[in-house]
Amino acid sequence: MQSSLLQSVADTRNWRLSWSLMVALVLAKLWLVSDQMLLALADNSHDDLLFVQLANELAQLQWLGPYNNLTLAKGPFYPLWIAFAFLAGVPLLLSEHLLYIAACLITERALQPLIASRLLRTVIFVLLLFNPATFTWQLTRVLRDGLYPGLTLLVVGSAIGLLVRRHEPAQNLVGWAAMCGLATAALWLTREEGVWILPFLAPLLIWTLASVVLSDRRDWRKIITILLPLLLPIVAIQAVSMANLAHYGIYAIVEFKTPAFKAAYGALTRVRPVEHKPQVPVQKETRLRIYQQSAAFGELQPFLERDKFWTFPAVGLENHPSGSNEIGGGWFMWALRDAVAEAGYFRSGLQAAGFFQRLANEINTACQEQRLDCLAQRASLMPPWRSEYLVPVIEKIMFGFTMLATFSRVSPDPIPSNGSPAHLVLFQDLTREQPSGRDTTARGWVVHASGRPLTVALVEPDTNRIVSPARFYSSPDVYQFFFLRANQNIASANNARFEVRGRCVRTCLLRISDEGRTLADISLKNGPASQFIDPLWAFIDETSSDTLLPSLARLAGLKLSLMEKIAVAYQLTIPCLAMTALAAISFWLFQSIRNRTFTAIGLIAASIAAAVCLRLLILAIIDVTSFKAVDVVYMSPLYPLFLLCCCLFIIEAAIVSIAKIRK
Repeated sequence: MQSSLLQSVADTRNWRLSWSLMVALVLAKLWLVSDQMLLALADNSHDDLLFVQLANELAQLQWLGPYNNLTLAKGPFYPLWIAFAFLAGVPLLLSEHLLYIAACLITERALQPLIASRLLRTVIFVLLLFNPATFTWQLTRVLRDGLYPGLTLLVVGSAIGLLVRRHEPAQNLVGWAAMCGLATAALWLTREEGVWILPFLAPLLIWTLASVVLSDRRDWRKIITILLPLLLPIVAIQAVSMANLAHYGIYAIVEFKTPAFKAAYGALTRVRPVEHKPQVPVQKETRLRIYQQSAAFGELQPFLERDKFWTFPAVGLENHPSGSNEIGGGWFMWALRDAVAEAGYFRSGLQAAGFFQRLANEINTACQEQRLDCLAQRASLMPPWRSEYLVPVIEKIMFGFTMLATFSRVSPDPIPSNGSPAHLVLFQDLTREQPSGRDTTARGWVVHASGRPLTVALVEPDTNRIVSPARFYSSPDVYQFFFLRANQNIASANNARFEVRGRCVRTCLLRISDEGRTLADISLKNGPASQFIDPLWAFIDETSSDTLLPSLARLAGLKLSLMEKIAVAYQLTIPCLAMTALAAISFWLFQSIRNRTFTAIGLIAASIAAAVCLRLLILAIIDVTSFKAVDVVYMSPLYPLFLLCCCLFIIEAAIVSIAKIRK
């Protein structure tokens, strides 16, 4: 009895030490990211600004606000999260980190029945917790992808907890099942492609349910409990759809999934182009032909062909192989909806649905009557598949796995916010976060003796990134100065005064260039400054910048340096982990097929791998057919799953190997 008591005391002590270590690690992670600032792209009306505006309506209990072409463009959970964090008084980035930390803790707890070693579970916890993708600069934006890794890991952790405890009483499973159901509902209401998580969820839930149904004592309370991960998402989807029906007359989560819009988009993309262009679903020449055959689409011609906002140069793809006057696949659906709104058909949900259905019917009729050369009738947002896509898709999948294994392109280096002052204030208000960067303004004049026009820009010296180019304006006084005092007739001095404004994360300098060649870099300090290096004359009349607090700046720099070192550590070590996991997968498959049995750890790891593969497949197809999708933002939920999957396969292979040695 005394030995039993001593063992109990030792277990309690070990448990306390373990949780003390985890608390310390959590506090370290929170300290590490505490000085990250929000990247507010405040004028991005179809993403960042849209989420903030929807959250503002929700915070005022107005559901999603007045109806327009953007109201139901994206899932409502992320705006709900922003509004909830605002009302709770929690800064947005902190709330996202707290969700991810909670998911890490729940995953560690879920694995306890499977992995007895506290050390191994702690290693997995640490790998998940300090995942560099959670503090990469891309996820400091107001994007739903910042919430997605935490939601995804919460779904996975709670589903594992439910599976491995399936033989326990029903009351022990309610928490895991409810958590899994709520997390799945939130994930489904956050993004539109939630189907990718099903290869993980389906096998685990089927196995859990089958083990209970086929048991000797059929416990109906336990069966209903295990069905919660399926029932709760259905209830949540129906509730949101009913709310949208009541407010806007549309029974759907997002309008992109409504039959009318899919029919219209599918009809447009079924018209065969004269020449295929990559990532362009509806080319300009194709649109010009459709205008003649569809009165509904013809009404959109003034808006689609006038607006250059969505064409490749406007979206930063000047060298795209499809040409500079085309609308890419990632932007055409937005350009279409904007054009329909300008035509006056987004006054109500029923009116918009009616227009899209009319457009689809007219194009499909023209196809049937062979007035347009078309493919088979379709109602889908996916571009028509072409056999030539196969090899690029496979290459993109392999590239995606390489990104996951190497953590390439993951960097915590901050980017300055931008946007109109009113929108920046809205971001700061609703998110309770400080937008990154400091407003910097410089005014002065610059002249070169050759008379050649110069370029002036704010530049961050650490990254050599151009923050903002200067605007030049008339300067007869400068011309007179050179003409009268220096007896030099320099024509460019008539337009030599400049003003430049921008947001700099760190201290900016003023760069003067001539046809891409740097002539001078001038440090910006309060008060006038001059630099006369024959044949260049530069004078800064005024410089203003937000105050940079030196102690806070030094501390923030230390944290950024530590985050960069953690990212480098993952980039060096995770490829080794991935190669070991690949060998472990091969060993596990061989043993499972040979013994005709699949262990719990192996099934869980394989299900996670299947979900990762499906999401990479979806992203690769989008990347090849529409827009760049195999990147850190869209892959953000895959990094924790990849780490967890590798660890589980290695542990499973080790367990099997040890068992074989003991035999």
